[in-house]
Amino acid sequence: MNPPLFISWKRYQRRSDVLAEALGAELVWRPHRATSKVLRPSDYLAHSREDLALIRSRRPSFVVAQAQPHLSALAPHRAKVPYVVDAHNGQFQSWWRKVPGTERILRGARLVLTHNREADVLAREAFPGLRTLVVHDPLRPIAPAAPRDWVFVVASAAADEPMDVLFDAIEEAAEITFATTAPLHRLPEPLRQRAAALPNLIGLGFLDLPDYEAALAGARAVVVLTDRDACQPSGACEALSAGRPLVLSRTNTTTNLFGGFATLVANESAALADGVRAAVRPDPTIPDRIAAVREAWIRRTALELEQVRSAVAAEVAR
Repeated sequence: MNPPLFISWKRYQRRSDVLAEALGAELVWRPHRATSKVLRPSDYLAHSREDLALIRSRRPSFVVAQAQPHLSALAPHRAKVPYVVDAHNGQFQSWWRKVPGTERILRGARLVLTHNREADVLAREAFPGLRTLVVHDPLRPIAPAAPRDWVFVVASAAADEPMDVLFDAIEEAAEITFATTAPLHRLPEPLRQRAAALPNLIGLGFLDLPDYEAALAGARAVVVLTDRDACQPSGACEALSAGRPLVLSRTNTTTNLFGGFATLVANESAALADGVRAAVRPDPTIPDRIAAVREAWIRRTALELEQVRSAVAAEVAR
């Protein structure tokens, strides 16, 4: 039986990377060529053609396609190859759920993977009867690195990240140095100017994966912010993988998943600044707390992945 393919229409996304590895799938990245969203449909068409040609040549046992966009599953759907959709929250929390063809492609999947219980509820509410399975991000250990005197901010300047709150907190916690690989140049001009004026914020720019992991693993603490419900931030999983103290936006989802070791804060500048100060203070209990959460996470994810393999194997055997 030929190995599966994992198709991700991204330059890089950690969940796709670790999930493909855990499933023994060959990972295919399809970064966008068009810089303008107006021209993005041309990318979707080109990606679909390339994916279809690849599937026909490799004849994989099954395909995993990251969504959104759900169009990444169009090629296996047309090729009549069993496929699984790894559905990120935006597939159900944005206009993507209403795009023509969405329901047909999602219901054609053997499974639609959601990231946590809350996201699973959203998927089933949007598409009643959809065959879903919760699969949390698999953890891949991040090696210890040389200590750096900074707090590492995991951010992508996405719409759900309150960057204004972050910059307020960085300004308030002037005694602490922060570093980030966030694409600060993509921010609106007022926020770009604020970032440039902060003396205790280091913009690292894009880093290759080994350098990125070293920057995170050597940090005094890791900060991850979101204002989106049902979001399981990849950056929080990275902090868990690296065994680093974590400061994280408080939601029901983040409390359930990371409350055993993270410093959970409201998306307010004073709360965030105080949370960072608390996270960088020595705490002899934090290594054991992180280890306990990590062990439980690994056990749960192993069971979830086995359910994926079993479901696909049963379908392929028909």
